[in-house]
Amino acid sequence: SLFLRQPPGEQLAFTPGQFISCELPVGADAPLVRAYSLASSPEDSELEICVDLVAGGPGSTHLFGLEPGAGVAFTGPFGSFALAEPPDVPLVFIGEGTGVAPLRPMVRRALERGGNQPITVLQGARWDHELVYRDDFERWAAMHPRLHWEPVLLATEAEIGPIAALEEVTLEHFVRDDAERTRRFWICGVGDWPGRVRDALRAAGYERRAVRAEQW
Repeated sequence: SLFLRQPPGEQLAFTPGQFISCELPVGADAPLVRAYSLASSPEDSELEICVDLVAGGPGSTHLFGLEPGAGVAFTGPFGSFALAEPPDVPLVFIGEGTGVAPLRPMVRRALERGGNQPITVLQGARWDHELVYRDDFERWAAMHPRLHWEPVLLATEAEIGPIAALEEVTLEHFVRDDAERTRRFWICGVGDWPGRVRDALRAAGYERRAVRAEQW
């Protein structure tokens, strides 16, 4: 995580789930622009972004090389994959890897607003130590009985892979075993799997507006 401290007296107004575009001084022609979801909540004093260090990636390499106190220019917030006010229906958040970053403030918003609706978080990863923000989800689940956090792990790069396992658990929970179609979904991750899960849920009878997906 990188924490961005805003100038005194400034506070970025955003909705949980939105992102900012960082302008990085990489390359000779123009700044390199990279989008990063905000993993923090609007009430926090600092903005937090979750960055995956990609081998040879100019954006992440630059950010990982910054010293404390360095400046980062950004614009935003942007994006409609967000949760302003939680509806009074069961809520489901599904993410893999750094895809849980925008889901984290959404879950926090839903819990802080109160209510009785159940909240489910399905988090996929290859290994236990790759469960980003695990401590937060475990703590929130202990504090709020209506929150169910479920890690979906595969210890090896087996034939089905970690993403396929997350898809399978989602279908098992919310398509095959769920007679009612009242839930709202927010799905986020790298690649085309969020779109596949979104399409499968809509094909199973969930309303189109009830299933939101963000593909990176």
